[in-house]
Amino acid sequence: MEPEQFREFLKYSKGRMEGLTDLEKIQLFMDWCKRKGLEELVLRLSSESRGGWGENTFLDFTTKRIIISKKEFFRKFLDLGYVAGMAPYPYLILSDKIKNSDIMKKSASIDVNSILQRAQSFYVWYNDVRHLEIRKGTETIVHNMMGSMIQTNFLTLATSEKTYDFKLPTKKDGHFDRVFFWLDSVIPVKVVKS
Repeated sequence: MEPEQFREFLKYSKGRMEGLTDLEKIQLFMDWCKRKGLEELVLRLSSESRGGWGENTFLDFTTKRIIISKKEFFRKFLDLGYVAGMAPYPYLILSDKIKNSDIMKKSASIDVNSILQRAQSFYVWYNDVRHLEIRKGTETIVHNMMGSMIQTNFLTLATSEKTYDFKLPTKKDGHFDRVFFWLDSVIPVKVVKS
């Protein structure tokens, strides 16, 4: 989505957003995208193995499918992740004040086609998903003087042909319950929490 298209959505949604919950605002955005024939990124999770030194991927949840793409080498170390998985434009929708400079930032506009053109990327249509499970990483609890903290959660995506397992670092993807809430609420697939 280009900044001009997002401004068009903001113009359309002005007055409609009052009194809506965060979920209803995101659903309004997704419905508008579908009516306009736009495939837009809604959630993005980071997955990594071996503490970031192994295979690192983005899990991009769009209005139509899940795109899995390998991170570029430097992105492994510089990627900060998103707040509870929210992509830039949905995050702006939920923010209290949207500034014009936020809309124009290059990081706010992520083109789905450019994600698909990455060297190692593939996608799964929502209709092909047989099982999607997110699990708290109780075996990755770290205890220190500050208390206890889970470092990694796990996501399993199964189709009729293959099963994919992903490790979700909590520092990049945020709190388990928020990630589960948004996954379960905005993608058209039943998400199982275990």
